[in-house]
Amino acid sequence: MASILEHGIAIGIGAAIVTTVAATDIPDQIHDGVREAVCLVEGPECGGETWTEHDRPDEPEEPPAFGIGGGVEIGDVDHEDLLTVIEWAVAQQGKPYLWGGNGPDAFDCSGLIQQAYLQVGVNIPRTTTTMWPALPEVSQSELTPGDLIFLNMGSSRPQPDHMGMFIGNNQMMHCGNPCQVVTLDSYWQQRYMGARRVIT
Repeated sequence: MASILEHGIAIGIGAAIVTTVAATDIPDQIHDGVREAVCLVEGPECGGETWTEHDRPDEPEEPPAFGIGGGVEIGDVDHEDLLTVIEWAVAQQGKPYLWGGNGPDAFDCSGLIQQAYLQVGVNIPRTTTTMWPALPEVSQSELTPGDLIFLNMGSSRPQPDHMGMFIGNNQMMHCGNPCQVVTLDSYWQQRYMGARRVIT
């Protein structure tokens, strides 16, 4: 019996609340808010009563593209072919490392460099160890964008086992994992073996 009474009281209280709310402008505010939200999603087709173009959220910005214009600044380049080579190489940022990879979806360190120079019709040896003795040496103090940097990342042999491309501003484009531009800080300086020049 008590439960029926309690149930009735609850219904009465609920009805009183609904009646009180209905007498205010809250329902209109809720209606307008919902309609405005729907219009922001659907666009002017919803009737335009609450639609204004400037209220619609902007499309989210795409993340900056890798490569030139994506935060990488290359040094001064005085040869048009070199600029093409560097821009192509830097545009491969974010692609994964693959031993023996020649692209277009993945590269190893020397594969990236060879493919970059092939963009201007210059064919250089395929591997780090064959490029090292085949190309003209250049001193570290005379590095210019497009020169190749050779490194020893831990090999016991007195020869390079990794390489990248100097792009100016103390930066190197290389294929680690992923392919990326790095600053030639002390980590890389400790592993530096020498540099070579492809286009003179």
